[in-house]
Amino acid sequence: LEKEVDALPVGGGAMFLEMFLATIALLTAVVGVGGAQYVELVGAGKNAGVFAVGLSNFLTHIGIPTGFGLPYASVFLVLMALPIMYLDIRFMRVASAEFLGDSIPAMRNMHVGSIVALLLSLLLIWTGFWSYIWILFGSSNQLMAALALLLVSLWLMSKGKNYQWSFIPFIFMFVTTMGALARTSYVVIKQAITQAATLPSDKIIGNYIAGALGIVLFLAALYLAYDAVRAIQARLAEGRAEAAAD
Repeated sequence: LEKEVDALPVGGGAMFLEMFLATIALLTAVVGVGGAQYVELVGAGKNAGVFAVGLSNFLTHIGIPTGFGLPYASVFLVLMALPIMYLDIRFMRVASAEFLGDSIPAMRNMHVGSIVALLLSLLLIWTGFWSYIWILFGSSNQLMAALALLLVSLWLMSKGKNYQWSFIPFIFMFVTTMGALARTSYVVIKQAITQAATLPSDKIIGNYIAGALGIVLFLAALYLAYDAVRAIQARLAEGRAEAAAD
């Protein structure tokens, strides 16, 4: 950012574009593809094909033939995925340098950090844990969003303003995230236990890793709820004290 006032249009614009892209992706799956074709593609393991086929079907309505629309949608999907993977590797490299750089100086090296990040990514693929990574990442992301809404609500409380417009979304986001974490952890751990005789060992390891991380995030969410209750009680007590003083 060149100056602080640019934060609002840049941040808000990025969130708006992300929302717009998410809406398009949702429409391609539920409208552009349709139920029968969706089940067929997902059943064949062609999850990425859902977006490509759906977008190409949309493009036919503006005169673009499927022969061009399908390759275009596939390339568009790849171009979206590549920057995300690059950012993931870069973030892992920076995070490992921050956390391990003092104890392991080699981790400060850009190439060493990138190689370690790639090896960890291969481990995620090998164990099958990658299939749950978006669910767990989304849950942690939603917890951060819930925390932001909680802070806004507390600030509004301290100013004596209406806080319901941010507090109600906080409750909704918090409860849905807790439910998703609980269900995901239960499903993957149950699968690892009940299907231990038939599942590959790497799949079982991946399930246990995913379940453990889900439980950690669930406990973090409980701690967030505990902090929220304490903070709200403190704000309400301050408000009653101020009212009594007046």
